[in-house]
Amino acid sequence: MKILIIRLSSLGDVVLVSTVIDALKEKFPNADISLLVYSKYSSLYYKDPRLADVISLPPYPSAFFGLPRELRKMRFDTILDLHFNIKTLLVRMLVPAGRKLSYRKGHWRRAVMVQAARLRAPSRKRLLLIPCTLVAQFLSRMARPYHTVQLFLEPLRRLGVKATVRPPKLFVRPEAVAEVDEFLNEHGVSAQHVLVGIAPGARWPSKRWTASGFAEVSDQLLKNPDIRLILLGDRTDLNFTRQILIRMRGKPLVATGRFDLKGLVAAIRRCRLLLTNDSGPMHIATAVGVPVVAIFGPTHPKLGFSPLGPRDVVLHAGLPCSPCSLHGEKSCIAKHRQCMEQITPQTALEAIQRVLGDSDKPSVS
Repeated sequence: MKILIIRLSSLGDVVLVSTVIDALKEKFPNADISLLVYSKYSSLYYKDPRLADVISLPPYPSAFFGLPRELRKMRFDTILDLHFNIKTLLVRMLVPAGRKLSYRKGHWRRAVMVQAARLRAPSRKRLLLIPCTLVAQFLSRMARPYHTVQLFLEPLRRLGVKATVRPPKLFVRPEAVAEVDEFLNEHGVSAQHVLVGIAPGARWPSKRWTASGFAEVSDQLLKNPDIRLILLGDRTDLNFTRQILIRMRGKPLVATGRFDLKGLVAAIRRCRLLLTNDSGPMHIATAVGVPVVAIFGPTHPKLGFSPLGPRDVVLHAGLPCSPCSLHGEKSCIAKHRQCMEQITPQTALEAIQRVLGDSDKPSVS
């Protein structure tokens, strides 16, 4: 049995696809499963023992033209589209397969949750506040939230696969582990230290917690001589990382932009805990068994993107105007960003204390 899974982007969603791979492998252990993904994410599944092939699609449009022809040569029995956009629709139309399945994004439920929250925003004029609130309450009752993993798994029922929501799983490459260990050794981090990771970036600026909050938490953590702190992210996070560093008194390890994606996975795996926003690194941490303290502001855990680890902690202010957008791409409708400002460094530190306190290593002093 040959199965093609399609999920082109984004980072967190590509990580969550691993739950589908695991479910299929449990039901069909001898199946050859291939994954079609954008090239910038393909290293997540490099030499993954669960997959027969990772088909890497470059981002430029011309790369797509020859793709259906190459896929037809592979003679898939089943195509599972977990992206569902124009490109993937064309793949399903042009590549023959005995079964072609796709998932329902649940956009209308998420859109209803977002619209209900926007109606509750305090920026509404007083005369409109009561009717907007009543409409918001009605819309909130209509929206039954589903986790993205649950939506991914739903079409598998047509293959006889009855799987439940589970944490994602990624394999860490030995060469990436060696690179990270060399970096840590050069900076005096040993196995006896408690390494805490901070991934302060996010695709949209509105999803980033405050630079002062990250700086204060970092300085408080560094007061413990057993703790070492590492700042993580890609090159797009460099400017925000600098904003954090200029507010700090202590000196963390700065690995922002230092590692490729395989290296980022290995670096997160080396951490005892990751403090992060609602972002791709949050899901990477869960996929390598590292607990997270995740900060949600303009987005909401109920939109289906919450972390799935057993020790994960989500910090969310619970304001009535959240979620104000599906992915955090819109600016604050109330013009105050209180959904982030109300999450204090002390709240984050207490959450970190609880998670680290569950381990056999010392917690925050």
